[in-house]
Amino acid sequence: MVAILLFWGISSLCAQTAGSADRSLPILRIDNLKGTINTDEAVEATVTITSTDKATGQTLEQRHRCRVKYRGDTSLYFDKKSMKISFLQDQGDEEKDVDLPGLGRRDHSCNLDAAAVDRSHIRNRVAMDLFNSFSRLPYTTAYDGRHGIVGNYVEVWIEGRYSGLYCLTDRVNRKLLGGKKMKGGVVHGIVYKCISYVKGCFFLSDGTEPTEGSNNWNGWEVKYPNEYPAHVFSPLRKAIDAPWDTVTDEAYDDLVRQHFYWDNLVDVYLLSLVAGVSDTGYKNSYLSCADYTTDQRFVITPWDMDHSFGETYWGVPLMDLSTLKGQANWINTWPFKRLMASRTTAFLTALADRWTALRDGVLSVENVTQRIFGYADLLDQSGAWQRDREQWNYNPVTLGPTARQEAEYMAEWYRANHQRMDQLLLPHQSADIREASTDTMGHSPFVYDLQGRKVQSTAKKKDIYIFGNKKILIK
Repeated sequence: MVAILLFWGISSLCAQTAGSADRSLPILRIDNLKGTINTDEAVEATVTITSTDKATGQTLEQRHRCRVKYRGDTSLYFDKKSMKISFLQDQGDEEKDVDLPGLGRRDHSCNLDAAAVDRSHIRNRVAMDLFNSFSRLPYTTAYDGRHGIVGNYVEVWIEGRYSGLYCLTDRVNRKLLGGKKMKGGVVHGIVYKCISYVKGCFFLSDGTEPTEGSNNWNGWEVKYPNEYPAHVFSPLRKAIDAPWDTVTDEAYDDLVRQHFYWDNLVDVYLLSLVAGVSDTGYKNSYLSCADYTTDQRFVITPWDMDHSFGETYWGVPLMDLSTLKGQANWINTWPFKRLMASRTTAFLTALADRWTALRDGVLSVENVTQRIFGYADLLDQSGAWQRDREQWNYNPVTLGPTARQEAEYMAEWYRANHQRMDQLLLPHQSADIREASTDTMGHSPFVYDLQGRKVQSTAKKKDIYIFGNKKILIK
């Protein structure tokens, strides 16, 4: 039976590839496992990735020694589990960096996102693409300031058995975030990840002390550095213990700017509103400092946004629209809790102005729906959706006959939410933006690129810009 299934899958994929190389998905095979894949200890194996060069139609193949383990939290309860793959040198235990198809980045590990509870399998990918299209780190990095993950869809086989459709992604780590390495026992770059819904998840102290040699404290895990002196949590404790609930309204914004990058906070919260992310906050996010010895402000990087675009935590459709609080847990965490509660702060105005800059560009209905349908059509036309559906339908959620069907629902949700965003945010625009939008010509004096960055109105570079809430082509 396994042989028949293997033959059917490969034959189907070859037929797809022969008909249209640009519609096939890469195949990722995990073989030669030296044990059973589990959550506790990575198992050595061999991974082979076969892909097609879109330009030439040539088949490309790479093969690596690796270690594999299951990853995730809630997702571990599902039969179709997400995985982490770490690549190894041909001999020994040392890791090596590799180039993976569609990721544009060399690294020593990657993730396979199962998206088991997402009825579309594309929600996290779309939300992360949108974030990457308009948000950048506040400092220069090797990846042009990108700090959200990128991904490429693959079909996975484990020891000859078809495992389904996954998204192969890079990982949020020190390299991506541009952090400085630890030197001489001195902590420079820091990466934390919130891993559980306890007090620390809401930026509250639990009254405990970090333990020397432990990488866990108050619901947070140290992802970098790889050494865990007790003081590695000092930056996080300092931020959590800030007087968020006692400082005056007049001083609150200054306090926020001491511990966070303001523009990053705006972008992260706007994303939660725009995509209707229902299961994020510090849980499912990273906090990082590039070099804590020179700049003590944190960057927030979102992670795991399967529960978005009108779908609840357990894959149930929900057409309710966002509110100013968003569908995320950010409203219950510092500093957002007070930023959104107090109309005396500048945060709501900053959100409104950011939305104004992006609503007709990267966050336009046209652009977002095009991205949604692009992924759905890729999965349908490759045949991957049908194969995954035959393997996993009703386990744990119902999968429609086509990815396009769920994409239609997501697009409908976004069209409605885009209008709701206008209703919620445009009244809070800053005075100059509001006046510009109501002048006698009906045009704003500001010109933005499609990433929402303000540019000179006399820009000579040939490109498409946003002017007066409309797209214009500068020739």
